Amino acid sequence: MPVRLIAPILQGQLSVQEWLRQARGLGVSAVEIYHAFLTEANLSQVRAELEANHLRVSQITCAPDFTNPDPAVRAAELEAMKRRVDWAATLGADAVRATAGMNHDAIDPYDATQYAVECLVQLAEYALPHGVYTCYENHYKDRLWTREDFAHPHERFLQIFEQLEPTPVRVNFDFANPLMTGADPVALLQRVAHKVHHVHAGDRLPGVYQHSVLGEGMVPFRPLLEILKAHGYTGYLSIEDGQPRGDEGFRQSLAFLNAQIDAVWNE
Repeated sequence: MPVRLIAPILQGQLSVQEWLRQARGLGVSAVEIYHAFLTEANLSQVRAELEANHLRVSQITCAPDFTNPDPAVRAAELEAMKRRVDWAATLGADAVRATAGMNHDAIDPYDATQYAVECLVQLAEYALPHGVYTCYENHYKDRLWTREDFAHPHERFLQIFEQLEPTPVRVNFDFANPLMTGADPVALLQRVAHKVHHVHAGDRLPGVYQHSVLGEGMVPFRPLLEILKAHGYTGYLSIEDGQPRGDEGFRQSLAFLNAQIDAVWNE
């Protein structure tokens, strides 16, 4: 997931096709695509570039605002997400990342929770027949948002999760986001591991929004990976690459993650 390249791609300094060619050169077999990289107009070109570079897509990473107090806005967000589910199916991805929504002023927490749950379940019911899972994230803040996620305190994330637990909605678990709010990522993953479908393998220092090269922050990778292994996880570990050292930093992250995977899965 090329967090460090979101601005250059959206500002036209780097095309999606150029990024995909670069990604293949970095030695990955799959990419995670940020929703704003895609349009109806470029979808076929992106698919052709993926095929030319023998790349799979792990997930379309979206950030719907399902907590918006305006029902018309929530309806529009849900319709937009349905189109992104269609895009995921077209590109061969079996997941879309979904968020609860922004923490709007003066919104009642109970109402916001119910809005998020209702929309996420409706999205999952649309997505499943397309072979796509809706993956709710323990999210902090989207790069295009003006506010933090309503559900970024882990207590709120879990309140929403508990209502989603018996539904088809799954989880995109982010290793690093709990460090933004002082939560314990190990305890949080233990609670939701049975529903995890996709993972953001990010690293950071506590309270620091800037991602670190994997292994240089404070994310406890080994116990997190051990929990996933114990639950039979076989999905993607997507490096959330927002670190400041460019391609070399990514190569270091990839080498670190591969070493951690080998240590845990081959012990």
